Amino acid sequence: MKDPSRLYRWILLGASVATTAYLIGAAVHENYLEQWRGIQNEYREILRAKATDARGRELLAKFRIELKQASVPGLNAVDRCVTCHNGIDDPRMTDVPQPHRAHPGHILDRHPVDRFGCTVCHHGQGAATNFRDAKAEDVFWDYPLLPPEMTEATCATCHDPDKLPAEQVPLLREGKRLYAEKGCGACHKLGGRGGTLGPSLESEGAKTRHELIMSNLAPPYTTWHWQEVHFRDPGGIVPASQMRNPTVIPSGALALTVYMLSQWKRDIPESYLAPDKIEQKFQALHPTPLSGEQVYQQYCSACHGNGAYSRWDKKFNRFVPAIRGAVLVASANLDYFVTNISQGRPGTQMPAWQQHAGGLMPAEVNAVAEYLRGGVPAPQALQLLNLRGDSTRGGSLFLKNCAGCHGVTGRGGIAPEVGNPVFQQAASDGFIIRTIRFGRIGTAMPAFQRAESPVLSEQDIADLLACLRGFAATPHAPAAPIAHPPLSSGAQP
Repeated sequence: MKDPSRLYRWILLGASVATTAYLIGAAVHENYLEQWRGIQNEYREILRAKATDARGRELLAKFRIELKQASVPGLNAVDRCVTCHNGIDDPRMTDVPQPHRAHPGHILDRHPVDRFGCTVCHHGQGAATNFRDAKAEDVFWDYPLLPPEMTEATCATCHDPDKLPAEQVPLLREGKRLYAEKGCGACHKLGGRGGTLGPSLESEGAKTRHELIMSNLAPPYTTWHWQEVHFRDPGGIVPASQMRNPTVIPSGALALTVYMLSQWKRDIPESYLAPDKIEQKFQALHPTPLSGEQVYQQYCSACHGNGAYSRWDKKFNRFVPAIRGAVLVASANLDYFVTNISQGRPGTQMPAWQQHAGGLMPAEVNAVAEYLRGGVPAPQALQLLNLRGDSTRGGSLFLKNCAGCHGVTGRGGIAPEVGNPVFQQAASDGFIIRTIRFGRIGTAMPAFQRAESPVLSEQDIADLLACLRGFAATPHAPAAPIAHPPLSSGAQP
């Protein structure tokens, strides 16, 4: 009878032979055919060609074909990059091809490989022994090798970029400048300061590609490619993004990308920090207040522009008020500006900027409030008459004349929310009356008591005021009597 196990024995034998052959092949490849061995053989020939003096012949004699690595416990790094990049510290290797060429510049003079390794600056998979795994763009590795032009982002790990020579970190410094110039802090928090409409950027450089939306991104799927394309077209990368296009040229997008990559609070031993970095950390704990103009540029201009005119915001389908408009400045006192800046407008895109919210110091809030007022004297008090308003009749007037822009309840319209609790707290009766009477030049807010054809009477304004005060979240005192200046062509708030 035929043995039924014979077939299985042959299959087992074949599988065993194949496995043994595979293991022998793997051992041969690992010990004799690895990429790094061929590279080191090439480098040995380069050394032989350059061994024209005693020192060169000595380096050739000492060279061995073997794995090399820099172990840096303080940085948790084991970097084998020097296995292939053998000539990075040899000044004779400036005219040879990569990976044998000397490291550009003189950075290794102060950052020797045996103390700093390579990945602290370049990222990548330091323990790899072939270029694909070391670059790590298409393998499971959190921080692939940075492109050469972006490695300056990591200088901020141990240095204050503002104290480094400008030619060493041009993109990093330009990115920081653009971040302030474009008013990115209006929506994003960085260094404990900024708005809350967008995500915090405190550790943006530490993000991995798994934390970003890659569905609309063409390869390569790296964080820096995502950042660069996102700065050029936010909505194209993140559908329904609320971020305005910063309108930067490609070099500007690259600079902003480098600046974002630098935002990484790595746990680096103090022995690695340069004195300028320690000073930067001290300054962060004891900041110098910005001027009012600097605060406005960095945190207000992105939404309000120059502030002189109201403008339509297509992103949020509403008017952005002219916070430096002539009529507003002439109508509102300093406290009005300080209150609105400090507390923001809850429920709108205007965040609170006081220290525990937006991070502005009291001196900076006052400085930007003074900047908005532009040195205009505080408005004079109105001469009041004993008129009291009817909130019911005022409600009808509000629905007819105001609700179309301000919302039926004073909130949710396309114009500033007069029912907002911060507005109700900050705006005096005189301020509201002046605004109704004379409108806001440069905005969609009309004057309702034009000298040539007044739309509202004094009693109408008193009724409207009573209605507006009824929007307050908390009970408010009865509306104050209103003023009655002459309705002449020269009337001013």
